[in-house]
Amino acid sequence: MTKHCLNCNHPVKEKYCPQCGQPTDVARVTWKSFSSELLHGLTHAEESFAGTTWQLLKQPGKVLNEYLDGKHKKYQSPVGFFLLWVTLSILTHRMVLARSGFHPVYLEGLTFSNPESIKAFITHGEFFYLVCFPLSSAVFYFLIAKPFYSYMEAIIINMYCFALSSAAYTFCYLIGGLILSLNVLHWKFYLFQIILSQIITFWACLSLFRPRGLKLVVLRILFYMAVNLIVTLKFLELLSDLWVRIEEHFQF
Repeated sequence: MTKHCLNCNHPVKEKYCPQCGQPTDVARVTWKSFSSELLHGLTHAEESFAGTTWQLLKQPGKVLNEYLDGKHKKYQSPVGFFLLWVTLSILTHRMVLARSGFHPVYLEGLTFSNPESIKAFITHGEFFYLVCFPLSSAVFYFLIAKPFYSYMEAIIINMYCFALSSAAYTFCYLIGGLILSLNVLHWKFYLFQIILSQIITFWACLSLFRPRGLKLVVLRILFYMAVNLIVTLKFLELLSDLWVRIEEHFQF
């Protein structure tokens, strides 16, 4: 009797369906099979969540270029990778705040001018960063990526890099907030996160553009990073001010 793929109903004789690639030994989902698949997805080889993170830390330029060149099976997709790390960062941040409480420490001149806007940013900053993402990708594209990549490719590159920064934030919250009991809402903690994010961005850009022979690569990367940081922070402040006005108008 001929076997058929449970996914696409294509006749199969091998271990994998030649039509869609699904394994032919798929059975009903059990706790054992679900746990095994979850563990495999998080830890197995490069295409996993953990593997893609590690490869991006080691060789971001190689990972990004290989994915853009079509090696999609080797790494986790940018959307899934992005959403997973951003979600983990948000959940970890909220978990630390639930444990330690809401105790922001401001520094005049470094943070936003309006204290209410600072509070709105602390509460909804992750959402504001997502709204800001297309603008940040446009700055990246026009200032440094345009000779080599399309705007959509620039978005994918930024997704991976932003996810890597979110991974760094997650560990900052876990180590600083839960283990060391630091105030994650202190301006020094936020400044440390910004510096860490800039280091990740610099390393990713250097690994990405130096092999392509970009002239004055270090200076151009630093210029892009400075402009992007200023534009992003100003736009985040604008969004925070807007949120405060909306709250005042509707009296949330």
